[in-house]
Amino acid sequence: MNIFTGKLWDILRLGLHSLVAHKVRSGLTILGILFGVWSVIAMLAINEGGSYEAQLALRRMGSNNIIVSSVKPPEESGASAQSFGILEYGLAKKDVARLRSNLPGVVRCVVVRRTQKYARVAGRSISATVIATEPAYSQIAQTDMVGGRFLTSTDYLRSRPVCILTASMARRLLLYNDPLGQTIWLGSEPFTVVGIIRQLPLALAGGASDVENYIVIPMTADLARFGEINIMVSAGSETYEKVIVSQCILQMADEASVINGATIARSMLQRYHEKQDYEVTVPLEIIEQIKQQRRLWNFMFLVIASVSMLVGGIGIMNIMLASVTERTREIGIRRALGAKRRDITVQFLVEAVTLTTFGGLLGIAVGVLVPWAVETLLRFTTIVSASTLIVPFVMAVAVGLASGLYPALRAAKLDPIEALRHE
Repeated sequence: MNIFTGKLWDILRLGLHSLVAHKVRSGLTILGILFGVWSVIAMLAINEGGSYEAQLALRRMGSNNIIVSSVKPPEESGASAQSFGILEYGLAKKDVARLRSNLPGVVRCVVVRRTQKYARVAGRSISATVIATEPAYSQIAQTDMVGGRFLTSTDYLRSRPVCILTASMARRLLLYNDPLGQTIWLGSEPFTVVGIIRQLPLALAGGASDVENYIVIPMTADLARFGEINIMVSAGSETYEKVIVSQCILQMADEASVINGATIARSMLQRYHEKQDYEVTVPLEIIEQIKQQRRLWNFMFLVIASVSMLVGGIGIMNIMLASVTERTREIGIRRALGAKRRDITVQFLVEAVTLTTFGGLLGIAVGVLVPWAVETLLRFTTIVSASTLIVPFVMAVAVGLASGLYPALRAAKLDPIEALRHE
């Protein structure tokens, strides 16, 4: 056992001595592996972080929800189409009734109506999106209340003029005053602030990127005070739209009900709507698509890594072949002193694997620092998992073994007498 250990130590020492003797050449080889490893780690970490953020945003919409939204058809968006009478499109109450009664596994069904109003108080006026909805939405969207309460059944049944503001809207409109109990004006109608939410969930905002300047009121109060016709004012002209239901959110019992219900909902709406004035969004489907895209990108990154490692492997093989040529006489002396072919093979393999191991370890160190810098400076989520670190490192070591094998076998096959004659 001691003889074997001593022999192994001698082989390792000889290999490391050769690498140290050619510092620049070894350093450049390690640098190539380092760049390949850290770039792959950084790309995988950024991809994982982006995928996680996207899935998190969609899960806030509810992975067990089906969201049906009213969409203005392309042919209705032109000025000519808006110049005659009232523009009517999107979901109707009967569509909501059909969805609620025909989709199996519906736990809750919430209707949302979205309009634009000016919110006024004490001489300040801010354009806001008014969301008219039902009390059950707080259970579907899991609203994060900062203060006060959400809409109640009494508010809804009695059409009370109460509202909930987002925290940002409360600061902008009411400055630093306590918003609870304050009266704000939406158009010409007064509403009392009864609650503050941190921000509007994406599902309630209709997928808008700005989810801060929103005001939530009961659906019944909206229809009683503002009616069914929404007046859109822009560039000195007025457009009249009639959209009773901007959004219908169906909370399903489980994921199987979501997939089955989405198919039924699309088929049913297609049957009763001649125009494509609706859109069915299923967060669960989008989450699965994002996962599939992430797997595809990870595969692409590994392919890029393989190409990068292959280039590094060719460089290692070239350097090792040059090393064999330079050290032909040394190999002949070792063989003459009793070294076996496998000893020579192991010696050159040790050199190749040492280069890639050092490069891989340094690449892991840099690969951890780069995502951290991206997350700190750019505020972009990155995720560095164990597999993200291990896979590029294993690939680097495997490349070292594969690249060093041919030069090592070539060195081992040298004839000792011919090697000793080499100058």
